[in-house]
Amino acid sequence: MRRWSKYLAWTAFLLLIIAAAAYVFARVGLKELDGDARDKLGGLYLQTEQGVLSYTREGNSGAPAIILVHGFSTPKFVWEQVTPYLLEAGYQVITYDHFGRGFSDRPEVPYDSALYQGELASLITGLELVTPLTLVGYSMGGANVVDYSASNPEEIKQLVLIAPAGYMPDAGSRSVLTAPLLGEWLFTLIGRQYAYAGIEAEVSAGRAPDDMLPKFEEQAIYKGYTDAMLSTLRNYPMDDLSERYQVLGTTDIPVTAIWGTADEIVPYDGAALMAEDLPQLKLITIEDANHNMTFGQASVVTEALLTALDAP
Repeated sequence: MRRWSKYLAWTAFLLLIIAAAAYVFARVGLKELDGDARDKLGGLYLQTEQGVLSYTREGNSGAPAIILVHGFSTPKFVWEQVTPYLLEAGYQVITYDHFGRGFSDRPEVPYDSALYQGELASLITGLELVTPLTLVGYSMGGANVVDYSASNPEEIKQLVLIAPAGYMPDAGSRSVLTAPLLGEWLFTLIGRQYAYAGIEAEVSAGRAPDDMLPKFEEQAIYKGYTDAMLSTLRNYPMDDLSERYQVLGTTDIPVTAIWGTADEIVPYDGAALMAEDLPQLKLITIEDANHNMTFGQASVVTEALLTALDAP
């Protein structure tokens, strides 16, 4: 019995060493996202109180502005197939990387409602956008724009939500992912691969352009990407934002949701719950579309988006 206890103790010790080594190895190759890196990357950047935001701005500056807000893990390049159609329709299109994603700063702060509302407010103010304007949010981005609009209804003309977070299944099963220390270890080792896999599936199926994979890798090599995702899960209540939807429901802001029936990340069943809190909700259902439809079925999503934008 004593011998077995010794074996178990040594095994546990070796596993701990291996786990620690894997964690260190995964982080040692990460780069700093600083001014020198951005000079090489190019692009547009906005200095805000929270840090530097990477953004794009296309179209006539006098045209009606639309801000496209991406989701939890995939940066602003998820909109690249959608943007040309909006420009052709006469809109000015702005996209940006959430803090912690893409080429925006990765501040070491809680990734909570205040941070996500702050980045949107900074973008609108910093780019001197004329309000009220239209916000389009995908996945967690849908929750972000609802949260912002509930606090700033006077700035919003219309919302379009694509597979929006806020009415997701019980998050208790994910508690292990956010546990102290274990969460850091898991996200460092598998967080990047998890996000990559969703894009890879659409590319392999021929539904998304091949260049999405190198674009993802290019931004994931910088420190803070997986840390931002973990902090978001710990601090941002995207599983249940019903209270914010209810506040939005007391306004006269038009809201359209575009949702796929095969969505397993943000299940389509959430649409019924959302409709109870948003009397003004209009739902556009895309049969058999999964959660990646913004870039995996971009033409279908764009058609629905243009329909929503033309709606009274």
